[in-house]
Amino acid sequence: MKLFPIVLAFISSSAFASNKGYDLKMDLSLNGKLISHTQAIVKAGETTTIAQETDTEEGFIEALVSEGSIQNNKGILMKFVVGVVDKNGKRVNKVKLQVLAKENVPAQITFTTNNGDEASLSVVANRRLL
Repeated sequence: MKLFPIVLAFISSSAFASNKGYDLKMDLSLNGKLISHTQAIVKAGETTTIAQETDTEEGFIEALVSEGSIQNNKGILMKFVVGVVDKNGKRVNKVKLQVLAKENVPAQITFTTNNGDEASLSVVANRRLL
C-alpha cells in the first residue's frame, strides 16, 4: 500500500514538468541595411540553427540561449555564431557573439566583418514554456 502514493507522486510531478524556452526575434543588418528578419522558438540550453538566405549568399545563425549573468547582472544570456555557407556547401563561421538581455528588451550587438563592413544583430527575447 505504501508504493501506490510514491508512484502517484512521481506520475503527477512528471506531468507538470515543463521545458523552458525562448521566443527570439532577430534582425541582422549590414552597413545599416536590414538583410534578414527572423523569429525562432528555441529550447533553453540547446543550440538551434536558423538558416538565412539573402540576395547574394546563404547564411546561418546558431543560437544558444539560457538564463545567465555577466558581471553580476542576471538575465537571458544569448550566444550566437553567425556564418555563411560557401559554394562547396561548407559552413564558415564569421563571428561569435554574446549578449545578456532583459526579457522583451531589445539588445543590439554591432561588429565589424572580416572585409570591413559594419554588421549588427538586434534581438528581443521572451521566456516561454515549450
